[in-house]
Amino acid sequence: MNIIELKHLVSALDRMTSPSVVDRALRSAGVSRKVLREVSGFLPYAIEAIVLEKVARAVGDRHLGARLGNAFDYSAYGPYADYVLGAPTLVSALFRSQQALPLLHPGSSIRTSAQDGKILISFCSGLSSVVGHRHLDEGAILVVCHAIRHFLGDDWAPEWIELTGAPHARLHDMETLIGAPIRTGADMSALALRMEDLMRPNPQPVVGGARLLIDDLPALMGLSPLRSVADTVDNFLRLQLIAGDTSEDGVARMLSVGPRTLQRALRAEGTSFREVKARFNEERARKYLSDSDLSIDQIAGLLGYEEPNSFRRAFRNWTGQSPGAYRDAGKKVPALGPGVARAQ
Repeated sequence: MNIIELKHLVSALDRMTSPSVVDRALRSAGVSRKVLREVSGFLPYAIEAIVLEKVARAVGDRHLGARLGNAFDYSAYGPYADYVLGAPTLVSALFRSQQALPLLHPGSSIRTSAQDGKILISFCSGLSSVVGHRHLDEGAILVVCHAIRHFLGDDWAPEWIELTGAPHARLHDMETLIGAPIRTGADMSALALRMEDLMRPNPQPVVGGARLLIDDLPALMGLSPLRSVADTVDNFLRLQLIAGDTSEDGVARMLSVGPRTLQRALRAEGTSFREVKARFNEERARKYLSDSDLSIDQIAGLLGYEEPNSFRRAFRNWTGQSPGAYRDAGKKVPALGPGVARAQ
């Protein structure tokens, strides 16, 4: 999932319960508020499930995910929301949300199908085996409802909602919360709406949304979709840098796989963790030397080098220069062009 979603969710949880409860849930999921403040990119979607489950148990709220989904501010998705809500019709908005979903939830999908004369819109998180997935299932489909209400009005309600899991005693509470009948036992969460509503025109296109193209979104959102395992490792190296553990074991743990599984996946793409990390370290080293006042020894430590001289040798292999020479070259004032007078 995109970190912007977890940031918004944590802010909402802070308003619903004690921030200390939220902090404990974050720690149990292996993430900190510092990561949420300082990093953009993606986290495993399972982290959100764990956080919601921990908070739900602490406060005794079986439908915490649904309550959060119901109160979700769709505009928190930024350019993604503008792109979807700038579509001319509801059906085109659904198509846009499917297209751009990898920028929010790589690995998840929005699907459509016909059932009982209605159109069924399903959200597949791919996390049915993760504890807490029920909160994600309930919350995600209500977030989809927010986008649909932009086209159909605030009073619109689904024909019915489908949820994973078996019926339970507090199902009536859920139906009251959603304002629609609930069918349980589904493979994935879904909502039903009338076929004729798909062509409903946008009553109030988001300003600028109509001009956006899907190719504009990555730059506007400050990220790129994860297209490979190597991309994913690079993304999590950025997160683990904040946590202070960019080891192969640390990245594999964040991905909820073993180091050998990670090695095999990278090998299948013709690369290795060592190569991905070397590219990452080179990029970060160049930026630290150009854009910060950190000492070379400090940069070496941040990038996981126990000995600064090991970092110096690696940097020379990457660039043909020492870190000091690279920094000095970047500080040189470029020569002024002909005919430009120097200030006296």
